[in-house]
Amino acid sequence: MLLYTAISMGHMLWVKHSIGYQAYFAGSTTMPAKLLVFNQALKAGLIFTVIAVALKHKGLCWQAVGFKPFRTKWLYLAVFLAIAGFLVRVVLAKWMVFVMPQWHAFTAAPLQLSETSIPALSLFLGLTVLVTPVAEEVFFRGFLFQWFASRRPLWLAAIISSVIFGASHIVPAQAISAALMSLIIIYLYVASGSIWPAIICHITNNLFSISANLFPQTAFFQSLTGG
Repeated sequence: MLLYTAISMGHMLWVKHSIGYQAYFAGSTTMPAKLLVFNQALKAGLIFTVIAVALKHKGLCWQAVGFKPFRTKWLYLAVFLAIAGFLVRVVLAKWMVFVMPQWHAFTAAPLQLSETSIPALSLFLGLTVLVTPVAEEVFFRGFLFQWFASRRPLWLAAIISSVIFGASHIVPAQAISAALMSLIIIYLYVASGSIWPAIICHITNNLFSISANLFPQTAFFQSLTGG
């Protein structure tokens, strides 16, 4: 994670001292799609590489981080909990914006459809919905939670790793939601004995979250709502 942070900071410093932020963001009100894609691809790539090297060094296989068979019922429960958790987080987000209106900017979509090309949007969706959930589950549940759980009580390991997972999302509203969702995902991981239900829950959650952010921007949705 330190390596990811260092490379990300180095990238932004390069932008600052080369083309400049104004040219890089091109007047957009959101993060450029290319930056979002770069950051997600970088994070996933680093996690998979570092974990693969660590497993090989320890003489372990990917089962050590939870890639084990699981019963079908956990697939359905993972999807159900992801949807339930998403609905709860929507209510929580609306409440937070009501209490702290200045947080409204933090709930905006990560990018604007009108400002994003089809290839960039496809890469962003693929990384957000499929690649990033796997990478984050491998690191935060398969490694970090397991590491804490081997040294501290299970409940404390769940809280600490969830707080760290939430903090990694940086944006306040997202950080709180991610920390709460992490507790649900940890339950799936521990109860099923496999990381796959956690991954399925994470993928479903991201699919609903990104759809809720991007779908309202479409002309079809705006015509229905009168927007």
